[in-house]
Amino acid sequence: MKSFSNPDQSRWFIPVASLFFYVVACALPCLEFEKDGREIWYGYSILLMGWMAILVGQIAWLANPLWLAAMFFFVFRKWRWSIGFSLFGLMLSFTTFMLFGRQIPANEGGVGKLDLQQLRIGFYVWLLSLLILFFGAIFMDRRERTAAG
Repeated sequence: MKSFSNPDQSRWFIPVASLFFYVVACALPCLEFEKDGREIWYGYSILLMGWMAILVGQIAWLANPLWLAAMFFFVFRKWRWSIGFSLFGLMLSFTTFMLFGRQIPANEGGVGKLDLQQLRIGFYVWLLSLLILFFGAIFMDRRERTAAG
């Protein structure tokens, strides 16, 4: 098994792993709604269209730009900033659970309604990508402080 004794190796492993799972989540089914039968939304469609959920009070999509900011700070070794942005992104991502028991508009006219039935594997892989970056930034921050102190 390869050891990450060189800090630069682990520094790049963490954002690459997070990015990998983020991209995989985009290819997987994430949300299953009830609307005249089952309707499954994949990660890529949520990434592209999810910003519109803000209009109905659902803010979980905002975790995506926060993940991107956390990734930026991680790459430039600003661990505390990365921790803050990824933590805030994680908190926003958990607002997805508030969709249960709440009807959201299915179209721009608001005629149809969607009811969330279940969270699919893509949602959990997306959460994993956020968690990897968060705990990775904590790990790198502690590692750097230990080496300096």
